[in-house]
Amino acid sequence: MFKNLIFYAHPYDKSFNHAILEQVQDLLEKKGQTYELIDLYEDGFNPVYTKEELALFNKGQALDPLVLKYQEALASCDRLIMIFPIWWADMPAIVKGFEDKVFLKNKIYEESKTRQLVGRLTNIKEVLAITTSAAPTFYLKYFCGDVVKKAMLGHTFKSIGARQRRWLNFGNISQSTAEKRQAFLEKLAEKI
Repeated sequence: MFKNLIFYAHPYDKSFNHAILEQVQDLLEKKGQTYELIDLYEDGFNPVYTKEELALFNKGQALDPLVLKYQEALASCDRLIMIFPIWWADMPAIVKGFEDKVFLKNKIYEESKTRQLVGRLTNIKEVLAITTSAAPTFYLKYFCGDVVKKAMLGHTFKSIGARQRRWLNFGNISQSTAEKRQAFLEKLAEKI
């Protein structure tokens, strides 16, 4: 049984992302699996580095207590389920800021003598990124650089030690119907 960490980043509680969050929580509870929730907006996470924080980067230290809390949560989970929207063909700034501030050198990863990144979060067996976008999924993949799959999952999460990495996107959200959104929520049972 997985110890799940749900990472959620959307400011509006009536969004489809919030419906996805509720569905994931419900599915995990029905399966008897435990989870912890990181809600960046609810937590008031500040994604912007200060010069004082950046000066501590190579030491693996942080001034923000939320960063320390998030690092502990990442170090103790088996599966990370990320839920966030795609804005302008990329992750929101708060998600990028999370990566920048939380994934600290000598804490989350280290550099080998040959300058290869060696991840310390090998406890994470799986990362599942569940996203929504106004653009169709194929457009994000073939015309926008496939940022979530290539940069976020294929590079960043691989570099910090996460083993299996998957992406599930609900595209064309602005043109979707209630039936299509419900079908996507039901499909999550197969993915969780």
